[in-house]
Amino acid sequence: MNRNNRLKKRLGDQSLPGKASIMAQEHDQESTKGQKPALNEIQPGMEVEDTGHELGESDISKPQITAVIRDEQGQVKYLIVSKGLLFKKKVVVPASRIKEVKLEPENKKGPGEVVIETNLEDEQELTKRSLDILSDIKKGDILAEVQEALPTAEGLEALEAESKQEESKQPHPSQPSEEAGEEEQESPQEHAAHPRILQLLKDIGPGFLAGMSGNDATAVTSYAINGATAGYGQLWLMLLTTPMYQAVEYSCSKIGRTTKVGLDAILRAYYSRWVAVLAALILIITNIALIAGNLVAIGSGFELITGISWVWFVIPAAIFLWYITVFSDFNLLKKIFIGMSAAFITYIITAFVSGADWKTVLISSFVPQINFNFAAISAALALLGATISPYSMYWQMRAEIEEKRPGTMKQQFREASIDVASGTIGGNLVSYFIIITTASTLFVHHQSIQTAADAASSLGPLVGPFAKYLFACGLIGAALIAIPIMSASSAYAVADTFGWPAGLSEHPWQAEGFYIVLTASMLVGMAFALLRIDPIKLSFYANVFTGVLAPVMVIYLIAIGNSRKIMGEHRLGWLTNFFLAVTALVLVAGSVLFFYGLATGQGGS
Repeated sequence: MNRNNRLKKRLGDQSLPGKASIMAQEHDQESTKGQKPALNEIQPGMEVEDTGHELGESDISKPQITAVIRDEQGQVKYLIVSKGLLFKKKVVVPASRIKEVKLEPENKKGPGEVVIETNLEDEQELTKRSLDILSDIKKGDILAEVQEALPTAEGLEALEAESKQEESKQPHPSQPSEEAGEEEQESPQEHAAHPRILQLLKDIGPGFLAGMSGNDATAVTSYAINGATAGYGQLWLMLLTTPMYQAVEYSCSKIGRTTKVGLDAILRAYYSRWVAVLAALILIITNIALIAGNLVAIGSGFELITGISWVWFVIPAAIFLWYITVFSDFNLLKKIFIGMSAAFITYIITAFVSGADWKTVLISSFVPQINFNFAAISAALALLGATISPYSMYWQMRAEIEEKRPGTMKQQFREASIDVASGTIGGNLVSYFIIITTASTLFVHHQSIQTAADAASSLGPLVGPFAKYLFACGLIGAALIAIPIMSASSAYAVADTFGWPAGLSEHPWQAEGFYIVLTASMLVGMAFALLRIDPIKLSFYANVFTGVLAPVMVIYLIAIGNSRKIMGEHRLGWLTNFFLAVTALVLVAGSVLFFYGLATGQGGS
């Protein structure tokens, strides 16, 4: 209390920068008293480790000291810590935060290491994109006042030079802005107006998102080609894939919730890094093909609307999606995905006005019709790959880790099962009706799908001349849902393999390795899309390729889910195991028949 009174007396009628300098001087005198001699050994270039793991020291880029600010007696006052190669961040750390100085680090690399103290309260402060000042743990009120008195960037200069020049015209933080006031006033009204919608958005989890994102633009194209090629003949396979898909996604959900780590982290810890690398490569290769296909699909959708070649829309779409994925939090992405998935409803409505032969539909849904010609096998494998894809497995597992579910583990598993079922049933229901629609409008008239406009014509019975616009919106919406999930799943795989921090809830500078891989996935997918491969063929064969590689991932799930060492008492049940085994067998059989067709020359006919 005496110290605060003395400070208030000194402040008097000083100007804003002057007050900041006085507060900094008072703080410096207190914080540098009795410093340990080791603190004077701190120098730029030393790596930084924090107790709360808020700075991402296990990331591809390490936090390092770039400057040491000392007082007139040579005592350490502040450390300037920098983090990031592409996504940069600077943090001012007061001397009181320093816990330990290691002049001989364990890895024997660099000039040494400094351990600083951080906690959960710092997380909110570190969300700012500019330079941040961590509060003094012992005298937090003083440094907080300095930060409020001056903008952050100029605040550092004031601490270094104790400048008395006023360089800021920003309003004092204690005076709420008009925008903040409006948000505070509007938020309760919005909540009152749409309580049920907001609650629904809150309750929908990663299982629903994974199921609906499975109907990405390449998958929609594959389902449409399936209906146009095989008619109603493979509806039974669509029905069979529903419990298969449920088993796969629920396994991912249960493994994620039990272990709290991603698939590649498990493989690296309990098997070997090479096993993890194989899984990551399978995912990355399939994702690049699918990202390219979805970017082309976005371009094709805009081409239907504008008449301008799809090529011109690929780069803007990639940049937009990259920005949304990198600089938006998970909750915002969640709302975007749910909103865009509403476009799928049109296929269900169209199926009922397309003149479908419902008796044949019913028979074909429950009585398998197996055709061994190459076109039918390719369509079936593309259908399987579009439904059971590696990226949805990775996404489900990692998103389940980030999802907060109440209750005991048993209650959490039950909630996760319902969440997954809502996605798998909803997603496959849409796929089922896409096949019915194209079979009823294209197959019966012996029309094939060569362009996006051909696929759009299947919606003609519902909206007539507006079919191409509606199909375009659905195609664009489907791709917008899927591309961020695909790129994020690739990043999860690589981050888990190398032990980097990962998650869309992390800030880019905290999990830089994760976001660099995410960015690279989009860039390579964009480059692949610009090779001008036929959009329909690219979308179709991307899913064929996915179907060929997917069984490896399912076998991994069976091994992990039944390991007592990994899962403990939460191993997978017999029903889940049964459908996982069926999934692996069906995918392997489809792949063998596909390659047999290629080997015997059927693929070129």
